[in-house]
Amino acid sequence: MIRPLRTELRRSNAPAVAVLLIVIGGLSVASMYTFWQGQWLRFGYVQTTGMFILVPLALAGGAVLGRRDRRTRAEDLLLSTGRPRWQRALPAMGALGIAVAAAHLLVLAAGAVLVAGTYLGLRGVVAALVDALVLVGAAWAGVAVGRRWSAPLLPPVLAAAVLVVQVGASEVAHGDDRLGNLSLMISWPPDTDWETMSTRLLLSHFTLGAGLLVGGVLLAAGASWLWRAGAFASLAAGVAGLVLIAIPGPNGIWQLDSGAYRYVCTDSTPQICVTAVHAHLLPGITTDARRALHALAKLPGAPTRAVELRLDTIGQNDSDQWYRPKPQPGTVQFQLEIDPATGRDPDVAESIVMGGGTRWSGCGHGSDDIAQAIAAAWLLDTDTVRLWDSWTGFEYADKYQPDVRAGVQALRALPAAEQLQRVTALRDAAARCEEELMPYLTGQASA
Repeated sequence: MIRPLRTELRRSNAPAVAVLLIVIGGLSVASMYTFWQGQWLRFGYVQTTGMFILVPLALAGGAVLGRRDRRTRAEDLLLSTGRPRWQRALPAMGALGIAVAAAHLLVLAAGAVLVAGTYLGLRGVVAALVDALVLVGAAWAGVAVGRRWSAPLLPPVLAAAVLVVQVGASEVAHGDDRLGNLSLMISWPPDTDWETMSTRLLLSHFTLGAGLLVGGVLLAAGASWLWRAGAFASLAAGVAGLVLIAIPGPNGIWQLDSGAYRYVCTDSTPQICVTAVHAHLLPGITTDARRALHALAKLPGAPTRAVELRLDTIGQNDSDQWYRPKPQPGTVQFQLEIDPATGRDPDVAESIVMGGGTRWSGCGHGSDDIAQAIAAAWLLDTDTVRLWDSWTGFEYADKYQPDVRAGVQALRALPAAEQLQRVTALRDAAARCEEELMPYLTGQASA
């Protein structure tokens, strides 16, 4: 068996298909590098989404290999050997399966190297193994179809048909319609870095892969109608599992990765904690967060601990939800906004001291950003603060820089005791979830 397999790896199109999958898969993940940079779970999402195009390619590659015997007019010679049909088909199918799986796992290995030193969850590996099974199943199904029907246009027609079905299903399906599960492209990206593909989604893809695998073997190796019926039943079961097991929408696609979600904290005080998926950033974050806690210590009753804000809800959380979780007593929260250009958060300290440490106090996003920024700049002994946003960069903060600078100058023109009193009053008002904060800085409101 080893010798025929080795021969097929040399003489079949398996190496060409593998190279094609590596190139397309590599370009797919490379095109979204800024999205998954340093994040293993997000890399897994990007690689799985690429199955949208990789499965049709594997199917077409298998069909090309399946047509080989008739195309080279070797079918009659092979049939005269008296060997079972499955023995004649297995070496070629085995070679293609090895090549396809190796190509997918090679891209996975490259991604693991690029995110080395960051959180590596086992579920990301499981997802890639399931995807490899789907690709091998698609390749084997293509071989089986090619052996049955050897029309020259079969490979591109098969690939085009699968693409059309996926695009059509995603366009037709709305809301909770499970028809959209026919598309292997995941329409909803993860909303947080600690979300991973759900067990139901992985199980649905595993069922598809197993159905394609068994169906391809039965169709390629069986000569009787019973074998063919079993093949079509396996294919139908695989597609049915893909459609029925997975639940449409973000809540069905994603689940919390408990390992990525847990807190990793500094041993020394003041304690700084981040989620495990961001633990590689902790040294830099600790310096900035402690700078912020030192600034907040100017105010009475200041927090002595800073933790990364994390949500326990899944998928497409709106912006206001990030402002709703309440911190524990003596703790200030901060949200990490990673700049894809640097892989770091450029404004941890500024984010923490906004509004005297109340930006993430659980009141929602209704407070006065300019007043909060004035208080932050006063606490940090700077002229202004600029908060980076993942959507607009510094654009939003830059729009209000003149107002913030003017407010800081006016505040510092007051006696020192009055400055402290007004910033403390703003902090307390923001903690009470009041939305109009500027009067506390201008002296037009009482604490």
